[in-house]
Amino acid sequence: MHKLMRAGLAFMAVAVVTACVTAASGATSAQSVINARFAAINRHDIDAVAALYAPDATLTASDFCAPRHGRADVARTLHGIFQLVNDLSADVESMVAQGDGVAVRFVVRGTVGGRAIAIPIMDFYTVRDGLIVADDGIFDTGGRPCSP
Repeated sequence: MHKLMRAGLAFMAVAVVTACVTAASGATSAQSVINARFAAINRHDIDAVAALYAPDATLTASDFCAPRHGRADVARTLHGIFQLVNDLSADVESMVAQGDGVAVRFVVRGTVGGRAIAIPIMDFYTVRDGLIVADDGIFDTGGRPCSP
């Protein structure tokens, strides 16, 4: 009886640890991908950011005329931003992750034409299988026309 009880307790301990690890990895998986995205942005590593997106990812933003798709459009978008904004940093203010969804409020800081900027942005990401499949950004465009 004593061996049986010990075996049962060992089994329960393994089950609890496995459940906790599974729950923790599922809860943080999407968030860790988005954290890696912001770290790569702040390093200005366009290739590392693009690699975090699925090949068929969809991107929308307040200044896009139409949705953009895939890693090439991620790279094209970031290349344009880094050319426009000197010393760009993306400072995360809040992040909420639930399942495969992550909502982030962050501020892009830098200089444009010698003038300091701080643009608050809200982004909503969907992450599946460790890759960003959707990236929807909302911010004030300042009345600028959309870009193709």
